[in-house]
Amino acid sequence: MIKRKNKFMYQRIRQKKLRRKRAIKLTLNALILITLASGTFSIMGGVKTNEVIASDNLNTNSDNLNTNNEIDKEENIPIHKDTDIIKSSNITYGGEKYSVPAKKVQEIVNGSSIDENKYVFLTFDDGPSPNTEKVLDILKEKDVKATFFVLGQNLENNTSSQELLKRAIKEGNAIGNHSYSHNLKKLYPNNKINIDAFMDEINRTNNLLKNILGDDFDTKLIRMPGGYNSRQYYNDPFLPAFNDNLNKNNIVSIDWNALNGDAEGKNYSTQDMLNYAIKTSENKNQIVILMHDTYGKEKTAQMLPELIDYYKNHGYEFKTIQS
Repeated sequence: MIKRKNKFMYQRIRQKKLRRKRAIKLTLNALILITLASGTFSIMGGVKTNEVIASDNLNTNSDNLNTNNEIDKEENIPIHKDTDIIKSSNITYGGEKYSVPAKKVQEIVNGSSIDENKYVFLTFDDGPSPNTEKVLDILKEKDVKATFFVLGQNLENNTSSQELLKRAIKEGNAIGNHSYSHNLKKLYPNNKINIDAFMDEINRTNNLLKNILGDDFDTKLIRMPGGYNSRQYYNDPFLPAFNDNLNKNNIVSIDWNALNGDAEGKNYSTQDMLNYAIKTSENKNQIVILMHDTYGKEKTAQMLPELIDYYKNHGYEFKTIQS
């Protein structure tokens, strides 16, 4: 991941140099045109003849040609827009500055991180849905980013959801995989993970994401329906084999260490959810908060502005999860 970031930084430095050289090229061309148009000009109180001017122009053209050749050599360096997706990643170039590698976020959730920076990762599961648009509007208004763990079934043959997905990543948010169906009986029959069924859903959703967002997109970031910790809680006998599968495929599973309670089946008010989120966030420098942007979660969108303000007022930086 460090090598990848260094590569992107190097590309950007090279792009800046290229732009400077292009500016020099334009300036030199302009000077040549002015010189040719005037025919003669005075230097140090004297006058240059046309022959001297022609000689100077040849020298200038030679220098200009060298500059142009250098520029041409670097023309192959791609110039990326902020909305372009970083190849084999789940974020855009514009969203990169907000991102933290998934492995580091995993350490935060597991409690093994020694980072003392105050970060908050807003995460939303089970979308896209009409509520996703409301969430995106709020994120844009507040100028913060989030990570969306999406379901494949909400994207397939659903143009509006696909457009919301495109908007989410173009606006600097990160995209993760939350399975295709979220069908717990299928994924965890007899409360034991069916590795083949689970990986089939992950791959199916990843293929959908690439079809919608383009071949540059790829995400190795997942959130298990019900959470990874639930498999540990139930002493799932297939968890070690599942871990081997994740490691083999460089997949990182991310849970959470705070939540607003919008999936607990209780009739919480927006204030209840806000209080719940604040309570579970207390005494943490790094917060990965679980929320949902699926159907019927209007209250989450309603309480989100106040929650964002709370984190801002307490000095947190808003980050996304990069894979």
